[in-house]
Amino acid sequence: MAQITLEGTDLKVSQFCLGTWQFNDGQQDIQWPVQTAEESKAIVDKCLELGINFFDTAEGYKNSEKVLGKALLGRRQDAVVATKFGFRDGITTPPYSAIEIDEAVTRSLQNLQTTYIDILQVHFPSFIKDNKEAIAELERQKSLGRIRYYGFSNYGPKRLQEFLEAGGKPVVNQVGYNLLWRSPEYDLIPECIKSGINVLAYSPLQQGLLTGKYASLADVPEGRRRGKLFSKDSTPLARHGQDGAEEEVDQALKRISQICKDAGVQMSKAALAWILQQDGVKVVIAGASSPEQVVQNSEIIKLNNDVLRQLTEATEDVKKKIGKNLDQWSATDRCQ
Repeated sequence: MAQITLEGTDLKVSQFCLGTWQFNDGQQDIQWPVQTAEESKAIVDKCLELGINFFDTAEGYKNSEKVLGKALLGRRQDAVVATKFGFRDGITTPPYSAIEIDEAVTRSLQNLQTTYIDILQVHFPSFIKDNKEAIAELERQKSLGRIRYYGFSNYGPKRLQEFLEAGGKPVVNQVGYNLLWRSPEYDLIPECIKSGINVLAYSPLQQGLLTGKYASLADVPEGRRRGKLFSKDSTPLARHGQDGAEEEVDQALKRISQICKDAGVQMSKAALAWILQQDGVKVVIAGASSPEQVVQNSEIIKLNNDVLRQLTEATEDVKKKIGKNLDQWSATDRCQ
């Protein structure tokens, strides 16, 4: 797989990054089914074999750091590892002081069985108490060699600007972005481009909706129907309290399916390619349930301009319905 150098860094990474939330070591959660440490290691093995060297984890993902660290033993030098702090105790995790950031880095280094983290990310803006204090601590961690670079996840244009004005030098912003969730296009991606911040797009297949595996929206598991594409009444697990965009999503998926059929490409491959052909987006982050799924998702194709345009047009109504809200899950927009 071809690699790129992230802007503002010396990190050469694959454009496909393995998200490791599913590395749960047998502890199922609302998002992912059980995956054993052995299964996770086989996925990492396949990634490295294919030239995929970029791995994303977080202290808030059950067992993920520990499982990834074990899987990379003896091969750490072949990988670029990004992790996040925050969400340690779920959505009620309080903001971190400088001391707590230091403690989080220590925990992550121990879990990952490494001496350095390539990119440390703030999981959400709410997980730091004060920008200047946090930035000073992140810079200190860099000077100690415990982290190489830092950035954030789920930062909208307002919080991004506040961080920059406080003196921060983030190199990445990890955001939810795909054909069905295009709100970052309004203000966020242009701001990242202007500021030289690499956009890492997570949930590129919208939790399976863009793979074509669901015959109808009703077939999507409840844990994956919690977001704002779905009505608040779609599942009792929803926390956002909004009406969703199910009619628009249903029509968009039908159009996408036909476009892909006419073009002779798999829906999932088209969805991944579409993201990487958007301005400012450097990397897509996706999980995997098996080595075979890694192989399938890593085969990045290039869409011709006509197919690219048709796919974009197919989801314009969904984009308009969702608007500028960057947060799929909560009642408020935690990103901003």
